[in-house]
Amino acid sequence: MRAKKFVFAIALTSAMSSMAQENDTVKVNAEDLVLQEVTVEAKNVIQKVDKQVLLPNKEQRKASSNGIGLLQSMQIPRIVVNPTDNSVKTLTNQDVQLRINGIEATQAEVMAISVKDVIRIEYHDQPGVRYNGAAAVIDYIVKHRDTGGLLMLDASNGVTMTGWGEYHLSGKVHAGKSSISLVSHYSPRDVYWTRTNEEVYNLSSGVVENTEKGEPTRFKNNPVNLGLTYNWTNGEKNMLNITLRDNMQFVPYAQSNRDSRLYQGTDSFSVHDHESSQSVSPSLDIYYQHNLPNDNHIYLDVVGTYISSRNDRRFEQTPLAGTQADTTDVRSAVKGDKWSLIGEAIYEKKWENAGLTVGAKHTQQWMRNTYLGDVDETVNMVTAETYAFAEVQQRVGRFSYAAGIGAMHTYIEQGGQKQSNWIARPQLTMSVDCGKGVFWKYKAYMSGYQPSLSAMSDVAQQIDKYQIRRGNPNLKPVMFVANETELSWQSKHVNLNLWANYSYDHKPIMEESYEQMTDGGQMVIRTYDNQRGFHRLQVAPSVQVRLLQNKLIFTVAPFANYYVSLGNKYTHTYFNPGVRASVMGMYNGWIFHADVTTRSNNLWGETLEYGEFYHTIGVGYNQDKWGFRVMMLNPFSAKGYSRETKDLSALAPNTQHAEMRDFRQMLILNFHCNLDFGTQRRDSGKRINNEDKENGILSGTK
Repeated sequence: MRAKKFVFAIALTSAMSSMAQENDTVKVNAEDLVLQEVTVEAKNVIQKVDKQVLLPNKEQRKASSNGIGLLQSMQIPRIVVNPTDNSVKTLTNQDVQLRINGIEATQAEVMAISVKDVIRIEYHDQPGVRYNGAAAVIDYIVKHRDTGGLLMLDASNGVTMTGWGEYHLSGKVHAGKSSISLVSHYSPRDVYWTRTNEEVYNLSSGVVENTEKGEPTRFKNNPVNLGLTYNWTNGEKNMLNITLRDNMQFVPYAQSNRDSRLYQGTDSFSVHDHESSQSVSPSLDIYYQHNLPNDNHIYLDVVGTYISSRNDRRFEQTPLAGTQADTTDVRSAVKGDKWSLIGEAIYEKKWENAGLTVGAKHTQQWMRNTYLGDVDETVNMVTAETYAFAEVQQRVGRFSYAAGIGAMHTYIEQGGQKQSNWIARPQLTMSVDCGKGVFWKYKAYMSGYQPSLSAMSDVAQQIDKYQIRRGNPNLKPVMFVANETELSWQSKHVNLNLWANYSYDHKPIMEESYEQMTDGGQMVIRTYDNQRGFHRLQVAPSVQVRLLQNKLIFTVAPFANYYVSLGNKYTHTYFNPGVRASVMGMYNGWIFHADVTTRSNNLWGETLEYGEFYHTIGVGYNQDKWGFRVMMLNPFSAKGYSRETKDLSALAPNTQHAEMRDFRQMLILNFHCNLDFGTQRRDSGKRINNEDKENGILSGTK
């Protein structure tokens, strides 16, 4: 029989090595492989106890220009990639933690990944103890280079809405053991919202009903994210990674701004609500990794962050002709300063069929917020959180398990008040390979969280003529329990998946409202307290059909959310069914996609927040070094894009509706280019990353 040469792709090589031993590297020279007529098949999905190993195929790589695009082309069940802003969430609208070689990464850093460097993607659908309660984790395992460099540009702009854009620029160069990389991302928004509000105040002095009809009001945001990294790698022995980041937000016109007419019976008012803010948050991240013999690893990470923020707001409610009432004028200004220091250490040991991970993390925060305007007060707060954990994994035949235990200690000090609490955090994950493509997983865990700094601020901010938002320094940390299960079946052309989750928060921090006499008038006080409980039940099945050697993929993923919110003085239930459906075709660098996602709504406390409803259709072409895509957002929509929030309180229920008609038939053009040069290598990657983002300011926004 005539001999034939078979060239094995990197993905296939990685799949074989991953099945043999997860961290081994197998190097194959295609020119040295001369085989008889054989067929080599490998699954594009490899199930493990704590994750799925996903192997991108040739067409998916060709159709993608960066890490986010590759994720979209792979159509992972329960993962939704918004093609307009490149955000990544679960089907139930929870944030997905992104990582690169174990590093917790930003969206911009994932966009800086060259597709040809991706070995595999590890999808942690049931993340372990070390991931600190993440809903899901996407970890890109990539190879690195010895010499040369990479320059990437990705630019998207609205044609029918020129105030919308997404711009990414990144570069990386290598010299011996060192490399320097720069990542920048700019996402300007300059658009107009129209708002409608319906409010009822059931006060002891009488019932007040307001109907507010808005006019188009400007929203402008100019976020800039920068990251400069120096990396020194000493072969397979150790690695030092130093990153300087700065996340900047400049919002001259807030999204909540509105100009409107308010009607109250026969009276009418002009409403002008304007808020502006800005913040800078430079941080320094120093990471060290040391690899010991026999697959032992030590990871150390220290991050220092400073957040400087400024927020200014003015609310004016002015009576129009014929209305006998006073003008309401609310002014507030907040200057915030926050410093934080985060330290983490992890030890990891792996054997052939088992593993051990032990770690500890400490977070120390100092905050000073100065409230000006109608409120003149300074809030100082110190918080600390210490978390230690250990987790063991083992595989016995077709059965695998991971058992983890952790403990968290929280400390809060504000205005002479101190509180200290302990929370246990055990976790158990089990999985069974049932054979014939059937795989079952189960995860149960207990965890907790402490109050946000803004909710605990001992300050009150007036919202409008009738409402005041007040912090509560007496809030206590929350404990919750959760369990989830997943049953999947995969064949050559069909993947079926059923995921379900139930969780319960004990004494969660949720809102409440009460009436209080203030300055001679009745006011509604909006505040927070530890309520009775919160139940959450979520079910998300999915069906995926892959045809033409995975070049054509159809996905239908319905979902259902059921919430029970138990306040100290209220009970609310809500059921939300929905669906996500998509089709994606890929051939020789061309890509076509169409998708629709209905609203995934969320109830928390007394607030019902409606998610996004959108559909897109697009076509693009990708070469090795450049490509383009043409996409239309909401091509079949008559009303455009809308958002809605309902307050269900008995005292002061309201409905806030905002819409943007320019988001219908919105045409977007994208161009990208990737210029790389030099040889490649594989080296160790950073495994942990920490970042502080919350400024702790109590908002007076409506």
